Amino acid sequence: MHVNRQIIFFNKKNKCSKKENYVLYITFVAYFNMGNRSKAYLIVMVGVLSALFFTLTDAIQAQELNNNPEPKYNLKSHLYFGGGFGLQFGSVTLIELSPLVGYKVTSKFSVGLSPTYKYYRYKYSSTQSIENNVFGGSIFARYSIYQGLFAHVEYESLFYNTKEPAQPTYMQQFNSFFVGGGYSQPIGQNSGMYIMLLWNLNDTPNSPYVNPVIRVGFNVGL
Repeated sequence: MHVNRQIIFFNKKNKCSKKENYVLYITFVAYFNMGNRSKAYLIVMVGVLSALFFTLTDAIQAQELNNNPEPKYNLKSHLYFGGGFGLQFGSVTLIELSPLVGYKVTSKFSVGLSPTYKYYRYKYSSTQSIENNVFGGSIFARYSIYQGLFAHVEYESLFYNTKEPAQPTYMQQFNSFFVGGGYSQPIGQNSGMYIMLLWNLNDTPNSPYVNPVIRVGFNVGL
């Protein structure tokens, strides 16, 4: 009865299986019915088998960890780059550069920023023209909805440095808040083209945009 109680206590504490309890029971019964020399042999045998068992278990666990290592954080896999550009020459000259860098917070949600530079030159006579140097940037957030469709929100602040004939150079600031969405078409494994349809919620008579605002650009992931 004393042996049986010990087995039950071991089972409750360590949650052994029925087979393990049975082996323990046989071991204890054999132990108490053996001579001193046989007991010593039994102890040595159990010790050796236990050492082999735990060594094998540790080796298997180490092999599983090597085969399935914990994924390490990789910043490059979360970043993507892209943007848009524009060129136009003639009576109206336009040079526009709007690169962007984004960070994938999750597989569907990303945030980013986009610096902007634009140069406008409108030549309205053979000797006179109006020039604008525009610089600024924006912050944005995107959420992937379904198979290339995404929602987009963006806050943009641009500074227009304007130069007119016989007028002092002056600067104006325009802030815009865009909401809308777009569609991205993959090109290759880590790149794609996108088109967006946005609406400026901060539309004013002096706003540089006319709603709706259409943008075309590209993304490249690392």
